[in-house]
Amino acid sequence: MLLRPGSKPGPAWMRNISDSFCDPDRAHKILMPFWAFFILYMFTCIGLTHFVTAVILSKDYVYESRTHLAGIPVISYAPVAHGIIALGGRATGVIALGGIAEGVIAVGAITLGVISFGGLSLGILAIAGLAIGWCGLGGLAIGQAALGALSIGRYANAGTGAAYGSIEASDRHKERLIG
Repeated sequence: MLLRPGSKPGPAWMRNISDSFCDPDRAHKILMPFWAFFILYMFTCIGLTHFVTAVILSKDYVYESRTHLAGIPVISYAPVAHGIIALGGRATGVIALGGIAEGVIAVGAITLGVISFGGLSLGILAIAGLAIGWCGLGGLAIGQAALGALSIGRYANAGTGAAYGSIEASDRHKERLIG
């Protein structure tokens, strides 16, 4: 691990993840909840696929709940949906699910939110193929604390990939401090 002289080590949670995978018995216990969540997430996505494509591809299939909070419908699904829970091609809301999703919790292909899951995610906690945020987790992770196959950030951890960090870079393949 590379570390700038005089600087403190990076986030403890990041070091614990790397240390946990060194012990195969402990790694199995750690990965089980991840895989359980991932499998549940995939079944939910498969279950919603038919419904989502019907909403996105049909301009006639629009729903907005009668119940409103602060003038915003509680549930809304349409090609362009706005609501507390929004589902559509372009969705904005507290919980947004769609192709392009913006919200506190955003799930979709391109997402922007506090907690973002998707292909390209921007947010405080971004989990995606390309994750950009304060805490980025994904294939290419960019942020304050970045964890992924290619990690770029202040505290970068890449496991078996490549990490580029300004204060700390940790991995098994290639590591480099920026600056």
